[in-house]
Amino acid sequence: MIVRKMLPHEIDVTVNLCRYYADEAEISEEDYDENSVLETIRTYSSHYEYCWLNAYEGQRPIGLVAGCITKAPWGKIFTAHCELIFLLESHRSMQNFKSLMSGFEEWARICGARDITAGDIGINVERTKKLFSHLDFKEGCWMSKELSNG
Repeated sequence: MIVRKMLPHEIDVTVNLCRYYADEAEISEEDYDENSVLETIRTYSSHYEYCWLNAYEGQRPIGLVAGCITKAPWGKIFTAHCELIFLLESHRSMQNFKSLMSGFEEWARICGARDITAGDIGINVERTKKLFSHLDFKEGCWMSKELSNG
């Protein structure tokens, strides 16, 4: 498995990979918008403050990691935030997840990040906590609240 930036001609297969992620996260058909996925992939793979890396087995994408860099409002402290990390079930192993995170960490260092935060709301929360714990993350607090339209 190798981890690298997606090449322009690989965007369609990367969208397919995102669909697998959305299916596993049980994102409803009405909430899933392929044009938004395309826009996100393009933004995250072309702007310096974002990161999008794919994991490949040969030419086939089998996983992804994506996130952004933010600056603390009180100083020149940068934090990278891993928003998505995903591997096809057939390729899930700690070594493969470590390789994905290693690629993300390399990008974060280049950006001058002091630390990395991570979260994922959609995939199994306990499994995700366990994964990040194995990747040497310390537990913190990140919560979400659904807003009603009314």
